Order: sequence, then C-alpha cells, then structure tokens
Amino acid sequence: MATSLARNLLTRAARRSTLTSFPTHAALPSLQHPLLRWFSSYPPHEVVGMPSLSPTMESGSISSWNVSEGDSFGAGDVLCSVETDKATVDFEAQDDGIVAKIIAEAGPGEIACGTPIMVTVEDEGSVAAFKDFVADVGAAAASAAPAPAPAVEAPAAPAAPTP
Repeated sequence: MATSLARNLLTRAARRSTLTSFPTHAALPSLQHPLLRWFSSYPPHEVVGMPSLSPTMESGSISSWNVSEGDSFGAGDVLCSVETDKATVDFEAQDDGIVAKIIAEAGPGEIACGTPIMVTVEDEGSVAAFKDFVADVGAAAASAAPAPAPAVEAPAAPAAPTP
C-alpha cells in the first residue's frame, strides 16, 4: 500500500514538472493545459529583420528587391540591395527558403536595423497563409533600438570653506 501511494505521488509530481518544463508542449501535443496559449495561427515561418551590414549601420533603405513573393531562394542568393549611409550592399540569404511576404517595399524611406522586412517559409504551400500578414513593427523597432544612456549628473562643486 505504501509503495503504490509513493509511486502515485511521484507520478503526479513528474507530470506537474513536465507541464511546467515544456511551455510550448511541442513534445506533448495531446496535453491540454489551462495555461497553454497558442500564439500564432500561421505555419512555421521566420520574420527577417533589416540586417546590420556594417558595424556602424543603424538604418538603411532597400534600393531594390531581387526576389518577389512566392520565389524560392538558396543560400548565397542576393535577396535585396540595401543602401546604407556609406554604400549599397547586397543582402544574401543564409539558408534556403521561399519568400512568403515582403513587408518593406523598396524605396528611399529609412528602415531601422532589426525592423521586419520580409517573411520566409520552407514550404511553398504556406505562402498563401501570409497574404494579409502584418508584422508588429513597434515591438521589433523597440527591441532593436539601443537603450538611452542614463543621465549622469555632474558632481556638485565643493562648497567654499567658511572662515
């Protein structure tokens, strides 16, 4: 009796720790947990931000896209040309994929580094799901923007000695 009670308690504790250690429940899809929340109804994708193509680059503009929505690309293919304050640089793909949505159109407008510019997927059938996709530009720009430097107060001048 004591052994089965201990086994039951250990099993319950293991289940509880499993639920808290896998917040996405990717390994346990059949579990329904009250704190589980699905954040996206989109297929697997990657939101690509404006790259920082030089150490001093803070923003740039896309001068031209070399791919369009629905086009596939391979590692090393040039996706777009980015104008920085110093030069025009090609943005090359690091992996294979398919362009699902171009968020930032080519033009003279400045785009901060890290701001979403396109969405890529691995499966061609997933492209149609991103037709009306809108990126949360405010959160991405806020996370990409450097934190303001804390205000440093100058030390007060020493008081004149009293006689």
